Amino acid sequence: MYTVYGSAKTRASRVIWMLEELEVPYVIEDVFPGTPEALTASETGKIPALKDGDQMIFDSAAILMHLADKHGGLTFPVGTPERTRLQSVLNFVTDDMEQPLWTAAKHSFVLPEELRALEAVMPALHFEWTKALKTLGRLLGDGPFLMGAKFTVADIIAGHLGGWAKAMDFPAPEPLVADYIARVRARDGWQKVDAMRKAA
Repeated sequence: MYTVYGSAKTRASRVIWMLEELEVPYVIEDVFPGTPEALTASETGKIPALKDGDQMIFDSAAILMHLADKHGGLTFPVGTPERTRLQSVLNFVTDDMEQPLWTAAKHSFVLPEELRALEAVMPALHFEWTKALKTLGRLLGDGPFLMGAKFTVADIIAGHLGGWAKAMDFPAPEPLVADYIARVRARDGWQKVDAMRKAA
């Protein structure tokens, strides 16, 4: 039994989504970033974190890859060209797509008020997001997923970011990418997470 630290309204939703896709049991400890409870789960004080036996793991991408490797799902065998490609795509998603959204979030409610400069940074963040969407479209190609026919951890994070961007009024993607985001978010795994979010 895994324990997820976070909530379905945060980036912990990615971990919950992954666990639903893998169909393995878990419980959720609803904790907030920077609290004593979060610091117990992760030295960074960030969430999500995952307890797997005696091991505590933090960072959503690391957690997803740990679960994928452990359960042999949503990934490819270590050492294969497909696995290397997946890692490259995953790095792009977390580096290029997530960065402008997280920066906007920090300037919205994370940073101390005197350090926030949301209006000043938003044009640059929108530019970065739009550029990342174009790259995502090239990576997607004929799809239906980022790694072709197989749904992977990269799709979980990209799908999550697509919803996050919409909620923050970032520029909408072109139809190819919009259809992709809608397709991954229509999966049963995300629908279960979304129900948790709405119920919270």
